[in-house]
Amino acid sequence: MLQDVWLAIDERRYEQAESLLCSDAEVFPTRAGQMALGYIYAHTARCDEARRVFANLREQHRGDEWEHIAVHQQGRVERLAGRCEDALKFFTEERDLIADTADAHKLAVNALEAAQCHLKLGQYAEARNFLTQSAATAKTNDDPETLARAERALGELSVREGHPAAARVHFERAVVAFEQAEDEFGVRETQAMLEGV
Repeated sequence: MLQDVWLAIDERRYEQAESLLCSDAEVFPTRAGQMALGYIYAHTARCDEARRVFANLREQHRGDEWEHIAVHQQGRVERLAGRCEDALKFFTEERDLIADTADAHKLAVNALEAAQCHLKLGQYAEARNFLTQSAATAKTNDDPETLARAERALGELSVREGHPAAARVHFERAVVAFEQAEDEFGVRETQAMLEGV
């Protein structure tokens, strides 16, 4: 059932995802259920509820290997709420928590989220630095989903900087990576961006 919830979330069918989640009394109170709930709240502009969910999860996991995930989600909530400076503080904190990890995926995703904040703040050099880092880490560690997201964001950055040819290259790379990740929604969304350049 949780897989169906995440599929609905990935396809931005948040109302359906929430309905599925709330209908399962066994999954709803679990860490995985609460993680999905916080994610749904964050993406449906219920940021106060999302903050509460992720703060609770962080307290439950303070000092253990899962804490950084809650901190990461706290940063995402702030980014989605338009509070990018606050989000960057959480992503810096997460980066400190995972600094000694051998898990390249965690590092690539953290860099991607920090880049998204810098992009929204108009700090293009910082955004490009983090996006390049994220893409390189994802590419060398066989992480096509993160690579796709980083390439797509590099395309968006190139559009903002007035470089349509570079944007097309990044969007094309993103489509290939989304295909490798078997993310049909990501493929469609990125192809639409490519057509708009």
